[in-house]
Amino acid sequence: MIKVFFVSCLVVLNLLGGTIQMDEQFKNAVADMGKENKLVLMIYTTDDCPECAYMKQKVFHDKAVEAYMSRNFIVIEKNVHKSKLPDGYDYFGIPTMFFIDKAGNKKETIIGSKRPQPFLNELRRIRGIK
Repeated sequence: MIKVFFVSCLVVLNLLGGTIQMDEQFKNAVADMGKENKLVLMIYTTDDCPECAYMKQKVFHDKAVEAYMSRNFIVIEKNVHKSKLPDGYDYFGIPTMFFIDKAGNKKETIIGSKRPQPFLNELRRIRGIK
């Protein structure tokens, strides 16, 4: 009986999460970047997060930020209340932005919103490209 309970728990846990490499949005992002040397920027949001909306509507659309992001990143968004979140990508607050390489290795995490220029500086630091 106990064995059946533990096996059932493992099955449920596997259905709830999964590795980043098994995440459909991540797989599509990697396919979209092809051979380009980009990182995936996965942002955790919610529908009622004003900081998330600020990042998506203002910061990501700042001319300098938008140009730099399009050259160096593929962006995917996960709503923490609606999306299946990959294992190992826990969040403390929102927005949380994870920078991930093609192999699924987490390179950096940013929590919270930033103004355009400081965010651009962070993107440049993370990429190591000026």
